[in-house]
Amino acid sequence: MNNKIDITSLILQALSLQILFQDYNNVDLMEELQRQDKFYLKTIIEQNEQIINLLMEGRNINARQDSKKSRR
Repeated sequence: MNNKIDITSLILQALSLQILFQDYNNVDLMEELQRQDKFYLKTIIEQNEQIINLLMEGRNINARQDSKKSRR
């Protein structure tokens, strides 16, 4: 009887260890994904700001050109 309990206990401990390793890998994966999300989000925001600045510059140039045309 004790022998069966010892074997069952050993199997359960091995399964618990396997689950622990899987959870550790999942935590690492989630941290890496969060790091990438922050990096890519920062990059996207910077690119959007550059696009907005270019659009604003284009709008200012067009406004000046329209102003010159209306003076003629």
